[in-house]
Amino acid sequence: MPLKWLFLLFSFCILTSADLMSQSGGKTVSQLFTEKEVVEEVQNLSNECWRLRELHSDSALILGQKALDLALEYKLNGELPRIYGFIGVIQLHYLYKTKESIPNLQNALKYSLQQKDSIQLAYSYNNLGDLYLMTGNVPLSLRYSIQSVDLFEKLNHPAGKSYAFVNVGLVYRENKDFDSALNYFNKAVEIWKSTGNEIGVGSVYREVARTHEAMGDLNEAMSYYQKSYAMSLGNEKHRYAAFCLNGMANIFLIQGEYEKSLDYYTKALHLNRKQNHEFGLVDNYIGIALVNAYKRNREEGEKYLTYAMNTALKLGVNRQMIEVSKSYIDFYKILGDFEHATLSSEKFHVLYDSVLSLQQFEIINEMERSFEVQNDLLHTEQELQTNKLLEQNLVIVILLMVVVIAVMIWRYRTNKKISRKLEEMNQSKDKLFSVISHDLKNPFNSLIGFSELLLLEIDKEDYHKSKRFAKYINQAAVEGLKLLTSLLQWSLSQAGKIQFNPQESDFNDIMKELYEFYEIEVNQHHIELQIQNTVNSVFVDPDIIRIVLMNIISNAIKYTDENGTICLNASQNATNIHIEIKDSGIGMSESLVDQLFTKKTFTQSKAGVRGEQGTGLGLSVVQELVQLHKGSIKVESREGLGTTFTLQFPCNSSLN
Repeated sequence: MPLKWLFLLFSFCILTSADLMSQSGGKTVSQLFTEKEVVEEVQNLSNECWRLRELHSDSALILGQKALDLALEYKLNGELPRIYGFIGVIQLHYLYKTKESIPNLQNALKYSLQQKDSIQLAYSYNNLGDLYLMTGNVPLSLRYSIQSVDLFEKLNHPAGKSYAFVNVGLVYRENKDFDSALNYFNKAVEIWKSTGNEIGVGSVYREVARTHEAMGDLNEAMSYYQKSYAMSLGNEKHRYAAFCLNGMANIFLIQGEYEKSLDYYTKALHLNRKQNHEFGLVDNYIGIALVNAYKRNREEGEKYLTYAMNTALKLGVNRQMIEVSKSYIDFYKILGDFEHATLSSEKFHVLYDSVLSLQQFEIINEMERSFEVQNDLLHTEQELQTNKLLEQNLVIVILLMVVVIAVMIWRYRTNKKISRKLEEMNQSKDKLFSVISHDLKNPFNSLIGFSELLLLEIDKEDYHKSKRFAKYINQAAVEGLKLLTSLLQWSLSQAGKIQFNPQESDFNDIMKELYEFYEIEVNQHHIELQIQNTVNSVFVDPDIIRIVLMNIISNAIKYTDENGTICLNASQNATNIHIEIKDSGIGMSESLVDQLFTKKTFTQSKAGVRGEQGTGLGLSVVQELVQLHKGSIKVESREGLGTTFTLQFPCNSSLN
């Protein structure tokens, strides 16, 4: 199979797997970068929402809703518990939209469970405790508040523990268990003090003061109200300050200091109106109504009671509606109007029973909702598990496909190498048979033919011809020997039998041997062989050097006419031997030079200037031996202008 088809198959598999990954929740790089930017935007919006919750509650709610819309659009489920919690708390505590807060707080709980976000889960429990306490459902409030405490303690989350302790304290105070309430409030104070949070300390002091007020310990209550008020002013917590002023006004009212009480209620009223804090206004209206009752200003007092009831009804907070109903009874008792007090009492009991029935309904509804949430979570877990298994199987399939494709590519490349090797071997075989059947046969034919002629001439006693035929026989024998030598060297190189054995060698001895070996032949052909050597003792393989130089010199003699020259120059530097063999022979064409050392083909040798035949094996051997010696070879030639071979061999011990 062609490599390009394998590559196309591999690309198709990767694209298919990428498509499947996207269907199972995978994302591209660009999508991941986009998601990162969206996450940052959602987090910035939600942080700003929480920062503005008290000063600009409406604006905070708008920012929270925008963060929620983005999170839902981009399926950022990890951000949902926090955002739903922020929106629910703002609606509950700052805008007093109790009904609107319920689904958001429930969603915060749901997504906290789904995401296994323990911290947000603990806050969700705490916020639901707030919700049910505000609606007067003390049992559910206690249940969620205790769950919040347990989880925050396991997480060792200081801020969360302090909020949860306050909530549990509020529930116990509602149940008139004041000692337990103060115990939890004091725990919260210690945490805020250890973290240096003065606002937190001030907010808990206000609850401690209200607890002492409910216990009748007015001096202690006044002390804590004053501490909390001072901390609230320093941090511009106007709602907290208004609560403290209202508490101090309550104490002055109990102590009979009506003018001072009215003054403090009025200050609290102004702060709450300034912050549009209707929840706090209910307590202010009730306090002013009761002061007017003691001052016998019935009409003025009833006006403020009406304000209180209308505000409580508008907020829809059960606990405040009950508180206003009780205030009607107290108001008419102070005035001595027991008929209206009795009527108010009857209305109070009707309202109380209605609220109690609503609580029972909420408890049942909460149980059903919890069951639904658990079912949703179970279903979600099953879906997540299924998706996880699908993704794991997909990864396994992709890995198997990659392995299969890798094996196919490896087999393709291996087969290609084997095919190339077989092709080279076949070519070598063909060349060997060609040499044996043709080139090697010719010298022996000459030997046989001229030896027969020589015998005839000897019989005729024609010694002149005999000498000439003997010369031809000698020449054929020399050519045959050269051919056999080249064939042997080539065969050894092809079989990898020529070993590389560098040793300390005297280069002058090698040059002297070469000159002596070719002296008779060059003199016979009237060719001048010049050898100039400046290399002394070097670390080389002398056998390889001899074979390489002998092949090149033999070629130079073969293609150089009479009166020509062959020059061999050898020199060295610190690391290399440089050898140049230059002849004045017939040269080679540019195309022949280009394919001279090509491994895939054998260069077809042409006859020498004296008719010598060749195989083209010599230069093939030269190239392989030069590479074995980690050297290099270059050739420059032009037809009619001779040929120059340039060799370079390393000559140091690093060859080992």
